[in-house]
Amino acid sequence: MIRSSRWALVALSLALSGNAMAVPVTHWTGAWMAAMIPAPVTANAYRQQPIDAITLHDQTLRQMVHISADGQKLRLRFSNTYGARPLTIDAASVGLRAEAGSAGVLAPSLRTLRFRGRRAVTIPAGASFLSDAVALPVKAGQTLAISLHVPGTRTPKTWHLDARQTSYISRAGNFVDATQMPVAGTTGSVYWLSGVEVSGGRTRAAVVTLGDSITNGYHSSLGSNHRYPDALARRLRGQCRRAVLNAGIDGNEVAAFESRFGNGDSMLARFDRDVLGQAGVRDVLLLGGINDIGEPTMAASAHGKTVDGAALARQVIAGLHQIILKAHAAHLKIYGATILPFAGTQGAYSVPGEKAREAINAWIRHKAGYDGVVDFDKLMRDPRHRLHIRPEYDSGGHLHPNDAGYKAMAKAIPLRWFGCP
Repeated sequence: MIRSSRWALVALSLALSGNAMAVPVTHWTGAWMAAMIPAPVTANAYRQQPIDAITLHDQTLRQMVHISADGQKLRLRFSNTYGARPLTIDAASVGLRAEAGSAGVLAPSLRTLRFRGRRAVTIPAGASFLSDAVALPVKAGQTLAISLHVPGTRTPKTWHLDARQTSYISRAGNFVDATQMPVAGTTGSVYWLSGVEVSGGRTRAAVVTLGDSITNGYHSSLGSNHRYPDALARRLRGQCRRAVLNAGIDGNEVAAFESRFGNGDSMLARFDRDVLGQAGVRDVLLLGGINDIGEPTMAASAHGKTVDGAALARQVIAGLHQIILKAHAAHLKIYGATILPFAGTQGAYSVPGEKAREAINAWIRHKAGYDGVVDFDKLMRDPRHRLHIRPEYDSGGHLHPNDAGYKAMAKAIPLRWFGCP
């Protein structure tokens, strides 16, 4: 009995120490993401009516996503984060897009998605769900066509409003297995689909770009992948094989301490989900604060009031500081970007707001404790009118860059931050 007990203890010790046979662990890396917000987007000081998601009537969604990582296998993440009731997806598929501007899928690449071995999945309210892994060799820079069918009539409550890509909606029916889907309409939004992860490729790490509409690429050319994170991904792809995940949301705020004026949860509130929740993340690049200034300015103006610039700056700085602490606690490198000039932006610009921007930028440059800072303010400002964005980079609203401006922003980011030679 003593000998038997001794051998049992030895076996248990080996198992606990990892010397026993172990299940291989697959390394996954994020290849694409969309930061989710609740639907509808509420009305505010400059938007008189709320913006709601489409209503699907037994239709198939075919959503196009541009990936930034290589892999031999992939899996997809579907989100019911803001749903009030369970979401059932009764069929889903993935494949390579046949050609630009098309809803078609290359037939040899079409794969059925399964969830714990089954075609259908029910996602609880407030949760997300990963598909099973599927063998499909992919390369950074390719576009995936991801199809899903939701039975009955459903209006999504979890979406990404401005995806800068055109996706497709079928007539009634389940067409996830069709290479040529009958198209009844299009959408510029992404519904329920929040991520693509890959394994087995050369891309082993990801950079999350956390931000607002400038990170999301507002006013960049639709469908052309000219947002600054896209341009950064192309630079990294040629140098050090690192993926870039775009966690930008139009109208998003850093902190939203007093009330939410912008869209979605604040960057501070969503950091765990949209940054720490991404596979393979090693670095964060943070650009934010303009909506914490501009949105309250517009709300105050609508009531004949002015904002307290010093108070706005304190709130943004406090929020940014907390995000930096969270990133470092998770052993991530976090890099900061100064806020772009915005003089001339209708409704959002004010003298107190400008003072807040300057105070925040000074803190970012000298006191924040980032692992590095890229000075987008200095890069993008007009040398003759320092409060304005350069005319050659202005998309027309005096805040958001055009394609050339986004490319210049990406070019200004030091690749050595990400281990590139």
